Amino acid sequence: MRLIAGILVGAVAWLLAVAALGLVLGRLWPEMAVVTDMMALTLPMLVARLGVSGVSSVISGLVAALISRERFKAALGAGVLLLAVFVPYHVTIWTNFPLWYHLTFFVSLPVLSLLGGQLSPKR
Repeated sequence: MRLIAGILVGAVAWLLAVAALGLVLGRLWPEMAVVTDMMALTLPMLVARLGVSGVSSVISGLVAALISRERFKAALGAGVLLLAVFVPYHVTIWTNFPLWYHLTFFVSLPVLSLLGGQLSPKR
């Protein structure tokens, strides 16, 4: 039960972190905040979005590991859950963005979540 809770709360932590970091990014970079058409994102903006997602993935894995007391399974589970949620959406926008953007996003979810899990104390 603790493992499932860790995975779910880790995924929710990713969503909260993305929202909070997105707000911070918008305050620091006003041009980014006013973009409403995803097709108008510049290369630096795409990289920034991947950075926000990456930091959020590390946070997700750490939170999952702390709650579950399981550094590997919970962190990986949170990353895989996020991957399962976002693949269908990215399929719909596949042609709108470069391949490297999608692949970096997909790979980073489980990999950086695992990294975050490793930041939790050993039990």
